[in-house]
Amino acid sequence: MHLTRETKLSYVYLLKWIALSLVAGSIAPFIIRLFVFLMESVKTIMVRAGPFAAPVWIWPIIGASIAGLIIYRIQPLAAGEGIPSYIRAIRIRRSNFSFSVTFYKFWAALITLSTFGNGGIVGPLGRVTSGLMAFITEKSRILSIGMEEQDQRTAALCGMAGVLGTIFHSSIGGGIFAVEIIQRKSMGYRDLFPAILSSSTAVFLCKLLGWKSFYHFESINNFMDNRMIGWLIILCLITGSMGWAYTAFYRKVSKLFKRKEGKILPKLIIGSIIAFSIAWFVNPELLGTSARMIPAITSGDFSLLVGNLDGIGSMVIILIVLILCKAVCNCITVGSGMSAGFTGPAIIIGMLCGAAYAQILQVECQSPTYFAFLAVGFSGMLASSMNVPLSAAVLSVEIFGLQYSFPAALAAIIGFQLTRHQTIYEYALEEFPDTINTEKELESDDD
Repeated sequence: MHLTRETKLSYVYLLKWIALSLVAGSIAPFIIRLFVFLMESVKTIMVRAGPFAAPVWIWPIIGASIAGLIIYRIQPLAAGEGIPSYIRAIRIRRSNFSFSVTFYKFWAALITLSTFGNGGIVGPLGRVTSGLMAFITEKSRILSIGMEEQDQRTAALCGMAGVLGTIFHSSIGGGIFAVEIIQRKSMGYRDLFPAILSSSTAVFLCKLLGWKSFYHFESINNFMDNRMIGWLIILCLITGSMGWAYTAFYRKVSKLFKRKEGKILPKLIIGSIIAFSIAWFVNPELLGTSARMIPAITSGDFSLLVGNLDGIGSMVIILIVLILCKAVCNCITVGSGMSAGFTGPAIIIGMLCGAAYAQILQVECQSPTYFAFLAVGFSGMLASSMNVPLSAAVLSVEIFGLQYSFPAALAAIIGFQLTRHQTIYEYALEEFPDTINTEKELESDDD
């Protein structure tokens, strides 16, 4: 059988996609597991230090000091979130990731989240895994085993997709997110296919090994009360507006700290102390990744969410306070320069908003309508703060179920349209325009 040149090229691309996707989808779960193990181990050591234990408020200062005096002096670009660096590398630098940033970003995020910094793990570990995959592909090119320069882009996308798949157990949404976050207007099959295969591989491997997703969700397979559609639309507008406010507040905090100006260590310490103090005073569950808050919200068992707010008022007031504090603490942590993510906090904020809305309307917890409100909060907050409507909707549907596809899609579309000209990641890119040249210099140093 005679094969045309185009057919041969298609087979070559397919083989490369499968290879890169399988590698990324296999590496990502182990990176996440290693990070979580180290993070929990550090926290255990801090708690079990016995008579030598330091006061709890000392640890954020220690974490900021380690980051400022050691990690950021060696590699300043390890500061901040992670996805802006991922976007820059793929959009501008032909998928050339600095290995130095990749290495030190892991430890910067570990120090931040282990010592009660406030944020998620998607951004930092997505940057780590995408950078690692790009590095592996680059070295494969040097060894002349069939990889080309454009394959580094595919490898980086697969790395990010594998992380999303591992953290959320989202086979499709994880792959879409990795592509949509960098090029919403022109997503192509060459990017989408390998990214989705990578996230699917990561989910398959986690299921095979019995590893649960980092964030645990639950829902029931039923449709919401159709009479609540009008209220649902209002909630979509609320979550879209919250995404705008979240981004605007981060912009204000970053400008206040002015991370590019002056000494970074005092800013890290001040930001860490402020974020820790707010969270500790309100509810210690707000510290770190706040991963335990998600099962508490989905189960309707709000005892974990009350924290130190018992007696201040109704559950609605408590949930609203948690929404504000989570947003403020996350923005201060990242805005001051510590390394943590936005994705997890955005999802938690959105779901808290859905739970508060259900409380106001006296919707029964764990009813289909309650989960529809949570799906709206999840999807609407992601779409409005990050401008990723497609992946936000798909992630929400994969997590909550097909019965919630309408609320998830509606929230994603409305949230996107309300804030399509503003995203928390695009601002982070504008904030450091000169880091493009700096990263190129660092890449030369790495070589």
